[in-house]
Amino acid sequence: MTELERAVKAIDSDIFELGEAFEGLQDADVWTRPHPRLLSIGELACHMAYGEAKSFLSDHTISPIITDQASYYKKTVDAPFQLDLGAADLLAEVKKVHEACKASIEAANPALEDKSPYRQGWTWGYVLEYMAFHFAYHTGQMYSVRHLMGHETADN
Repeated sequence: MTELERAVKAIDSDIFELGEAFEGLQDADVWTRPHPRLLSIGELACHMAYGEAKSFLSDHTISPIITDQASYYKKTVDAPFQLDLGAADLLAEVKKVHEACKASIEAANPALEDKSPYRQGWTWGYVLEYMAFHFAYHTGQMYSVRHLMGHETADN
């Protein structure tokens, strides 16, 4: 396994963990905020996909979840949004974006020290490292959202 493949595999692991966070999630709760200052699971999932798409894709029209509404917490917190997607469809869209990003990375086949064309001043290696963190961090937030809503989740 190459260094690039290992870096991508870390994000694949995050996608698996994200799926665990969605386990048993009811559609009615996807876009619910347990507190006005804490984003919904749907908003967080869109933010994660937005970040990954902006980091690895030139085409941001492949999914409705790649929306500027989800670009950053400060943009979203005071302007809640909802898409017409339930839990299963939302997770499928996140996975679709991730697969498109993986295909883009594979096609580019960069060295980790090469500069990324999508993130000014960042190397491919740093972008991949950051994305692994980004997904893990926001997946943890999803668990907090679910716990605040009283959900039983996987013992993760």
